[in-house]
Amino acid sequence: MMRRRKTQSGLSMLEVLVTMFLVMMGLLVVMSSFVAIAKSGRYSERMDVATTLAQREMERVRNLPWANIHSEAGAYNEYSDHPDYRHEITVTDVGTVREVVVRIYFENNRRRCEVRTYVSNM
Repeated sequence: MMRRRKTQSGLSMLEVLVTMFLVMMGLLVVMSSFVAIAKSGRYSERMDVATTLAQREMERVRNLPWANIHSEAGAYNEYSDHPDYRHEITVTDVGTVREVVVRIYFENNRRRCEVRTYVSNM
């Protein structure tokens, strides 16, 4: 008489736990990537707004008469449509021209956008 061996089918508890652990680690990596992408997107949007405001301030300075171009600093809430941004303009005489630096600060002065140009009196 031959003895038949019992074969077990299915997964052991250890195999199920290892598989669940690996799947959870993969999901953790994917979810942390989504968080990083969302933060990057928000920063990009805020930097776009800052760049637009810097260009607006630079155009305002370019349209001023030579005698009225001087350094100035704004406060938060100066832009009604963007209350968490402020500007700072630094004017430095460099020979016969003036160097104009426009900085837009946001996130409580932790981040900034800077635009620089030179203006001459013609």
